Amino acid sequence: MKTSKYHKLQTILLKAKKDLYTHLHGGNLSRILAQGYDFAELREYHSSDDIRHISWINSAKLGQLYVKKMHEERELNVAVCTLIDGRFMVGKKLEVLTHILATLGYSAYEANETFFSIVMCGSKVKYSPPTKNIEQIEQSIDDVYRLKLLNTIVDYGKVESELLSKVEAKSLLFIIGDFLEPIDMAILAQKHEVIVIIIRDEFEENPTPLPNTQLIDPRTTKTLNQTLSKRAIKHYKKRLAEHDKRLIEYLYAHNIRFVKIYGEEEVLQKLESLQ
Repeated sequence: MKTSKYHKLQTILLKAKKDLYTHLHGGNLSRILAQGYDFAELREYHSSDDIRHISWINSAKLGQLYVKKMHEERELNVAVCTLIDGRFMVGKKLEVLTHILATLGYSAYEANETFFSIVMCGSKVKYSPPTKNIEQIEQSIDDVYRLKLLNTIVDYGKVESELLSKVEAKSLLFIIGDFLEPIDMAILAQKHEVIVIIIRDEFEENPTPLPNTQLIDPRTTKTLNQTLSKRAIKHYKKRLAEHDKRLIEYLYAHNIRFVKIYGEEEVLQKLESLQ
């Protein structure tokens, strides 16, 4: 069983390397990390500007469109925070997460940027020191893939305070999770360039009726007093849609870029779209 899991991990790492080298040749290998910038000034929007650089908060306050003019840092700190618990046992969420970590790690290595990892799994927090060493980067990915997730619940309410204490230098901060709980990142977004990566399994968003199936919460191993009837699914999807609407509004309000990923095959394309 352990050997099989090791081989699966190696397959994910090799696929991430292949994707990266196939699609991001030579000097373009760091394109995924191309948004490592310091704020320089705020100026009026011009038709030639990229709309993704519009500061919506300042534009709303000033009554017209403004963009953030940036300048590149000499060296980029790439921090990746992984929020992972029992829900990542659903479908292939863990494999997708591992593929994302590998892509970000290899991108940082090829761009000669500092990479470090913070993993919040249940009540435990594992911090890997900043590094440019590929063996240490791969070890941090391995540590996440081998986590025991059953009976673990992430406390989203502690995420911001934990990251503020752990990530001191200004960084390109990726926060990865399923974001099915409310989270506050307002102060983090002021200090760092925050990017949110939402991982979901398609069944989580579009479950099919399973009236005779008993549901168990992998975060607690408790049996849920609910079956997947059509009525229950309709109620669940309504609540999830309301939650995601609030989440997206929050991310836009704080100028936090985000992307949602369902499968390994779309990892590279979705990460590139964050530019």
